[in-house]
Amino acid sequence: MTPQPQTKLPLPGSSARSFFHPLLPLAFLLFCAVQHFCWFQITPPLPPLIHGEADFEIGAQATVESLLYSRRPQPLIPRLPAKPLPPPVEEQPLHAQAQVAIIIDDLGFVREPTEAFWALEVPLTFAVLPWGRYSQDHAHEAHLRGQEVILHLPLEPLDPQTDPGPGALRSTFSPEQLRHQIRENLAAIPEISGVNNHMGSKGTQDRELMELVMAELKMADLFFVDSMTIHSSVAGSVAQEYSVPSAARDVFLDGGGPETIVIQIERLIEQAQVEGSAIGIAHTRPGVAEAIAAALPLFDAAGIELVHVSRLVK
Repeated sequence: MTPQPQTKLPLPGSSARSFFHPLLPLAFLLFCAVQHFCWFQITPPLPPLIHGEADFEIGAQATVESLLYSRRPQPLIPRLPAKPLPPPVEEQPLHAQAQVAIIIDDLGFVREPTEAFWALEVPLTFAVLPWGRYSQDHAHEAHLRGQEVILHLPLEPLDPQTDPGPGALRSTFSPEQLRHQIRENLAAIPEISGVNNHMGSKGTQDRELMELVMAELKMADLFFVDSMTIHSSVAGSVAQEYSVPSAARDVFLDGGGPETIVIQIERLIEQAQVEGSAIGIAHTRPGVAEAIAAALPLFDAAGIELVHVSRLVK
């Protein structure tokens, strides 16, 4: 019988000694230290939050990767402060019969967008520029329809490249030139009961110019509505000094185009309910008359009375 080859067995304890080498734990610790060092070199820790950073929200464009690996999640959008709650009704009661006046600016130069307003059978105040092709026709038509007509007085804007049109009052004019131009402008539009400013972000800040304007309006027994093309206007305070009845615009209705008119009218209504009255201004642009017509039910629903602006000057 042929003897079978003998398999050489390891000596007892030899395998354990080769596997559990005395340097193995040290090597493992060294490996961990290297990994730890590399990790912080590649992705350094986030810096500590500074005051206020906890008030940021992560924008919709942030990804999981940006959250995990960037130093700051991108983009960061500040959380807007909550809109303060309105005062209790007991402290600020709403007016039961608030009034709103809407002024339509810039009549005299365009025909079709202006004529679209004739279909609105509600009180409106039409501000007519003095030297337009259709100025006298528009003023006469508005008056025939029982609407209020005022002069849309061109005043100098801050931007010298912007032309306020013919008849503009400028700070470079002498007092005699200013008086002459004011009187010419007033005479150009028949049947006016007041004036508001066209542009005038520079002119309404000029006290001397506004004093000349108010002196003329006082003699002509006309009121003034500040279109508030700039918040630092002195027109209102000068009007009071000269005992000229005056008011100021509260809301531009069509600054964002006809599609924003409903939102702006809602703002106008809210202000009227709180203050008792409010003045809005729109312009003779395509689509504006139609947008105002569509929004008229909002006034009825809120119990707002639409009036001519002469009812609101003080």
